[in-house]
Amino acid sequence: MPHFYLGSLARFYARIGGVGDLQRETDPEVISGAVSAWRHWLNKELPHPLDWDESPTAPFDDAAVGDSDWQALCRAAGQPEQLVKPSLWLPGDHDFLFEVRDLREELVCVGASNELAKSLAGLPEMPGLAVLRTLARRSVEYRLPLIARFDL
Repeated sequence: MPHFYLGSLARFYARIGGVGDLQRETDPEVISGAVSAWRHWLNKELPHPLDWDESPTAPFDDAAVGDSDWQALCRAAGQPEQLVKPSLWLPGDHDFLFEVRDLREELVCVGASNELAKSLAGLPEMPGLAVLRTLARRSVEYRLPLIARFDL
């Protein structure tokens, strides 16, 4: 069942057990520093920099979308890459998809939360869609990352 998390990456990694591939660093200051360094590196690699809220007071939310609801959403969307492929959506005025190693050294696909919101807007009402639309809208509005986890 897909689980979606909206909020700072530092809070997300602290919640799932830290950063690093084998020896996980769980200290909040280390995680925050790792996120900052990763964002700095990422922005040097992209055509234009991305920015999002990493403050400790940033809003956060999470929600699960049932497997059957997720499959119905994917079928209704015709499998658009902005909905199906990414597991991390970052806010900002970009429409590109790219792959990158995350803070656990896992290869992830990154999309744009504004493109996700556009993809969802054109779909008919169905179970699970309202939750995902709200999270995508809040990602854009509050400049927060949106992360999908399929292994929880």
